[in-house]
Amino acid sequence: MPAWARPGDVQRDVDAGYEESIPENGLGYDDLMEDRDYLFRLINTIDWEAQLRAIKGVLGRNRAASQAVSKAIDDLQHESETYRGPHHEQIVDEWVDAVSSASYSEAANSMSAIGMIMPMLESIHSQAFYSLGELYAAKGMGPPAHKRWDRAVAHPQRWNCQVYFDADGTAGTDIIRGIRQISAATGLAPFLASDTADWIDAMLTYRNKMFHGGFEWSLEQRARFARQIEARHWEHFFSAATTDEEPWIFYVRKEVIAEMPSRIEAILDSWGAFVKGLPFECGHQ
Repeated sequence: MPAWARPGDVQRDVDAGYEESIPENGLGYDDLMEDRDYLFRLINTIDWEAQLRAIKGVLGRNRAASQAVSKAIDDLQHESETYRGPHHEQIVDEWVDAVSSASYSEAANSMSAIGMIMPMLESIHSQAFYSLGELYAAKGMGPPAHKRWDRAVAHPQRWNCQVYFDADGTAGTDIIRGIRQISAATGLAPFLASDTADWIDAMLTYRNKMFHGGFEWSLEQRARFARQIEARHWEHFFSAATTDEEPWIFYVRKEVIAEMPSRIEAILDSWGAFVKGLPFECGHQ
């Protein structure tokens, strides 16, 4: 069995080896493979599909819970507007409390989504770039000319996407700039959708703030992120609850959360197409 073969591939064991079944139309395995399958030739120890199925399941349950909360709030609002009995003030208070609580539950949904998707994104890039570096070394070849390699020279972290190399060759931990730099340096960038880099920048920025600042950031951090959203035109990624007309809690928009698995699938496909076009045949021994 080839090291890159997955369950369901057409094959059968013969004695101590294997014999590939050749399709009647004369096409080989490469002709039947989708772009994403080529990434498995670079990394054959990770089941990306199983991870995405698990993430989709959690996102689906969170979405259903969020919809239930929204319906309960709408029902309370309707009751507070139509009920005129002796308990009217109590119902209004319940509605206000429900709206406030929902602000935190929506923040939890955003953190849950970003906390699953972005580590997977990091894992894809970190492992794939590291394996790519090993392949170039094994082939005795160098990557395409780029300022990253000129700056890094033989630095041990040159294939680490969490590291960015400044003009003077200084290596600094900065995954946002690091991913952009190494994607360009390896030639991966043209295979990615045109807005992928901006999406990664936005999601990693939000992930870092949520993981270090929780749901309610400092006033300075709130104002800074609001300015960043405006400057980077990230309004289609994020929304915010406000207090006294100032940002309070930031969220990833629901439609952006819903498309996160598709974003990762597209990135996997892009990686596969990139691997397919490498200047050498890659595969695990």
